[in-house]
Formats: sequence, C-alpha cells, structure tokens
Amino acid sequence: MDRFTAQAVAAIAEDSVSGAVEIAEKSAEVLQRLARTEPTELVEDLRRRLLSAGWALISAHPTMAPLVNLVNAVLWTTEDAPDAAAAHSAVADVTSDFKRRLRVHEAAIAETALRLIPEDSQILTNGRSTTVRAALRHAQRAGRRFKVICAEGRPACEGRTLAAELAAGGLQVTLVIDALAIAMAGESQLVLVGADHLGAQGLVNKVGTYGIALAAGAHGVPMYALCGSEKFLPPGYAPPAQARWPAEQVWAEAPASLAITNLYFDSTPLAALAGIVTEQGVQPTEGIVAWLAATKLHPALRQA
Repeated sequence: MDRFTAQAVAAIAEDSVSGAVEIAEKSAEVLQRLARTEPTELVEDLRRRLLSAGWALISAHPTMAPLVNLVNAVLWTTEDAPDAAAAHSAVADVTSDFKRRLRVHEAAIAETALRLIPEDSQILTNGRSTTVRAALRHAQRAGRRFKVICAEGRPACEGRTLAAELAAGGLQVTLVIDALAIAMAGESQLVLVGADHLGAQGLVNKVGTYGIALAAGAHGVPMYALCGSEKFLPPGYAPPAQARWPAEQVWAEAPASLAITNLYFDSTPLAALAGIVTEQGVQPTEGIVAWLAATKLHPALRQA
C-alpha cells in the first residue's frame, strides 16, 4: 500500500463521528485514486492492491456494510476486465457510480420518510446518521412541523454533532443523555434511526438503539430504520469482531483494577422495527431476507 493510501485509510479509521454514507464516500475516493495513480500491467496486481486497501478500510469500520459492498463491487468489476487498462477504467466507473447511488438512495429515502412523519410530532433519533439528517431536512423544507430529540451518543458524542447541524438549520432540537433517550421513546410519536449494516440477524447501529427499540415497542411507537441497500450485508460475509474502543473515552482516570467495555454499536432484531425505509420504499422486515440473498459475494471476501 502506498504512503498516500495508507494515510487516507488511517484518517478514515480515526473518524468516529462521520456516518456510514460519509465513510463510504471517502473510501470510494481512496480506491478510485488507487486505481488511477497506481498503473499495473496485470489485472491480478491491481486486484491484489485493491483488496489490500479494501480490507484495511473494512477493518477500520467493521460494522459498516457500505464498505463491504463497495469493495465487493470493485473486485467483481475487475473480474470482467480483459486487461489492466480496462480494469483501471472499470474501477473508476464503479466507484463513481457507487458514490452517486449513495446520494440518490438518500434522496429517495427522505421522500418516503416524509410520509411517516406526523404533523406537530416529536421524533427521536440515536447517533449521527446523514440519511436521517437528510430525511428531517427534507421534511422541514416540505413544511412539516416537528421537534427532534437527539441522543448524545457517548462516548464519541456524535449525537451532539447531529443536534447542532439540525438546530443550525432552524429545526427545534433537544439533546438528551443516552439513558434519557430510552425514557423519551415512549413520549415520541416516531423513532428514526440510521444503520451501519443490516442483515438477517438484525440492524447494527449506534449502541443504545436496541434499548430505544424495546422502549418504543412497549409504548406502541413505530421505529423505522432508514437504510439504503448499500448497507445490506451480503450473505456469506462474516464481519470482523467489533473493535473495543479505548477505556479512557469512558473514564480517563478509572482505577486500574476496574474493567471497562467501550463498544459503539449494538444489534436490534428486525422484528423490533416497524419497517425498513429503503430507496424502494418501506419494506417489511420479512421481505428483507430475499433482498439480501440477491447480492453475490466475491470469493476473496468470503475466504478472508
């Protein structure tokens, strides 16, 4: 891996605030540049370099399915290339198309989510999802009146960033500590959350999402995941274990004898959701499994 690519991957790895769509866009640009600036005579050499950089990106954010789908698409496109020049061009095309589809899907999801937002409602969200942000801004532009409750999102506190972004745009926003967000699920009319990845086993999102889902369900409040198909985890892919983040983020001066577990994500069963809002509309949870099965995983990702 060249020095520039290594530095770009390291910067992405250190980013604990950006959402999955933003991380995926940055990662697509890394692979796009790699294919453009690292000429090779053999397709196999290019594929090997792309796989090395791709795995570094996936390992940096192992819960984010868009990275898996990005690398998967890049690897498959090199399989169809007759020579290295064609492979370089194909990688440029597929990464550009991937970035375009991220934004197209986000806009389509925002339009569908508008129909779910009641007038004069209170909406609760967890973490910082750019897809949720786009949906709320779209509803605001459409003239819908509502309030937003943002969970703080400790320890990285990316919920603060989302709250500030929405408030700066003129929305009425309240930031709450994470434990209070669970209590406020029952006082809201709607819960909207993003997704890092979605598979048959559940929705992986910012830690605390499962607790909010349980509280919302107990009060009959619908909870939807806003999740484009780029976040669907391909069947056969086994994600790496979730990283345990530094204990110092939780308690900088904790006693040496105290064990601290710092995880950023949890898994919510699909049955706990009212539905999944995709670029093709609201999907019932039972219909997602068939959609997941349509993705073909590249052998290099399956073996790894």
